Amino acid sequence: MATQEKNENIAKFLTLDIDKQKRILNAAMKEFALGYKNASTDNMVKEAGISKGLLFHYFGTKERLYSYLIDYVIEIMQEEYLQPMSNVIQADVLESVWQLSLLKGELSLRYPAIFDFGASAYVDTTAPCGNIRLTRFGEVQMNLIKQMYEKADCGLFRDDIDPKKAIDIILWTIEGFANSVVAAIPGEGVGGKARENYDKFLEEFQEIINVLRRCFYKQNVEVSDL
Repeated sequence: MATQEKNENIAKFLTLDIDKQKRILNAAMKEFALGYKNASTDNMVKEAGISKGLLFHYFGTKERLYSYLIDYVIEIMQEEYLQPMSNVIQADVLESVWQLSLLKGELSLRYPAIFDFGASAYVDTTAPCGNIRLTRFGEVQMNLIKQMYEKADCGLFRDDIDPKKAIDIILWTIEGFANSVVAAIPGEGVGGKARENYDKFLEEFQEIINVLRRCFYKQNVEVSDL
């Protein structure tokens, strides 16, 4: 009976306007990214602009909300990040990381806390669930990084450079920059200041990619399309 009631309440949540759903879930992800134990439902409802009673009406308990978010994030990441990732990996490593970072940035605009939440949930020992389900997600992501190494055309790199070490440096550089972009995107997500800031970072990122290309590649073929 309790399971049926839970499913019915989730079904009611899914009838809400999609923007309201995202506002509630983004607020919950943002708070849970601080760690399950420290997450405050008071902060979630304040951020989402709803009552606490309504949050618990839809999800029942903090644990159920967290579990729902895990499944929600895995579904989004698989459909909007991991699957497209496999299609953009190519012989030109710098072109690959450019396309992958565009994917990550656009996803962060729509779901501002998704990467922080995923990273937190993956290692959070206080959380009642999630680690096992997220392990598979992590394995898929690592496999895609492995594909990047395997598909890389080492002939693009200068002869006096170890291609594998160069790829390591490229990935570390891009990951650091991408994380700074994600952190700087305001919580409101798509539109307004978030989009304006993102477009600025994208121009900076394009310059970084082209600097790396000049440093490591034989030919100076620059990324030109945003």
